Amino acid sequence: MSGIVSDLKSPLYIQLREIIEKEITKGLYKKDKQIPPENELCKKYGVSKITVRQAIDGLVQNKLLYKIQGKGTFIRENNIKRLLPKLYSFTEDMRELGLSPSSRVLYKKVEKADDKVKTTLKLPNNDSRINKLVRVRLTNGKPILIEKTVVPHYLCPELLKNDLAKDSLYRILVEDYEFMLEWAEESYEASIIEVGEARELQCEDDQPVFRISRITYLKTGEPIELTHSVARGDRMRFSLQLVTDNIPLRRHLTF
Repeated sequence: MSGIVSDLKSPLYIQLREIIEKEITKGLYKKDKQIPPENELCKKYGVSKITVRQAIDGLVQNKLLYKIQGKGTFIRENNIKRLLPKLYSFTEDMRELGLSPSSRVLYKKVEKADDKVKTTLKLPNNDSRINKLVRVRLTNGKPILIEKTVVPHYLCPELLKNDLAKDSLYRILVEDYEFMLEWAEESYEASIIEVGEARELQCEDDQPVFRISRITYLKTGEPIELTHSVARGDRMRFSLQLVTDNIPLRRHLTF
């Protein structure tokens, strides 16, 4: 079964593009390996050559594929694509993409918050302690980003006793502490990696990165999490789909 449905509002070439993206994500096509020729893709998915060419052109523009004149179309190294806006969990996102998430804990400790963090997290005057956690996040064993997270200690006094190399922070907050995570503010800035970051992310010293800051709020309006992340620019992309008020946001879990 091809997975392509002709009566959907989404054009056939977009459906095909998303299917091929998911196959790349799952490792069905390997880096620098040639994808099947047009005729084979037409037969496999039951679509026309025009549809196949439009889908392939879109994947080339998105830098998932590259063409060599006279030889064919080939796979680039995968980079993770996140569609915004979405209050995402790294662990769950990677699993939904068919990837294996893992973490390496660099640091975890209960500390006293400085004035800036205290104000940002709206900590009470009688308890300005924070749970500080620094992790390298990996997919299929490859480091993707470094996360520096702080969570109010008064809300989660036992948080750091969990195995945060294996467990999801959001799972702990939602299931163990029964918090309702409602929304988040997130900002992005392009930058060049620092020496220590390059070592942890196993990349060159001049690697472009995204610097991401996030504040997550409970349904009650209290800030529950402040995270500063450094994400490899060659392995992560962000996509924002703009829609009118009467059209729902559609999420694409692809590379």
